[in-house]
Amino acid sequence: MPSKPSKPSKPMKASILHIDAAYRGFFELRRLTVEHDLFDGGSSGPLLREVLHRSDVAAALLYDASTDKVVLVEQYRAGAHLAGENPWLIDIVAGRIEAGQTPLDTIRREIAEESGLTPTAIVPIGVYLTAPHLSSERVHLYCAAVDTGSVAGCHGLAHETEDIRPLVLARSEALAAMRTQPLSLWAGLALAWLGNEQRIPPLPQPLPREGGGELDRARGGVDG
Repeated sequence: MPSKPSKPSKPMKASILHIDAAYRGFFELRRLTVEHDLFDGGSSGPLLREVLHRSDVAAALLYDASTDKVVLVEQYRAGAHLAGENPWLIDIVAGRIEAGQTPLDTIRREIAEESGLTPTAIVPIGVYLTAPHLSSERVHLYCAAVDTGSVAGCHGLAHETEDIRPLVLARSEALAAMRTQPLSLWAGLALAWLGNEQRIPPLPQPLPREGGGELDRARGGVDG
């Protein structure tokens, strides 16, 4: 009886033989002709695969160590709507990495645009392929230290038709959301990371705000 594999296979050969641009819009659909080695030997022969080609994304879970609270964001998502879920999806701050920008440049910009907050520290969680069976998109995932007491109002860029509402939740509430309602994959990954307390690096606590910030923090922050 053959033994069961106990570790990933060594790299095998895979080739992209041809690429056609099938569609260009907000997404780019590419039709690939590929060929790859098989685990048991031999080759697959030419295969057709369709892939949504997108630039990378930077995303961050916003966390306040002084209150043990997180900031999630709520906004309309057409994909969730089409899937029959609540279209106002609970998510984390995220944005497309533009040409010439780094993931850190991007996430600092997106934190300001989507939450109105300024992070005091940003630590990397990892880089993940969002849906490699159909997309080339990668997400650079972070945890950012923020002051939840500064959350107020709605955010987003008007010219991008964004309408974003930040939500301040206790860590326990946010972790429970993974089991009680649909989330984006990125939000689920980041919250799962946060739930593993041993993995959380020490994040600096946000600086006190002027005009009673310490009092607000002692009262548990402001759930805007």
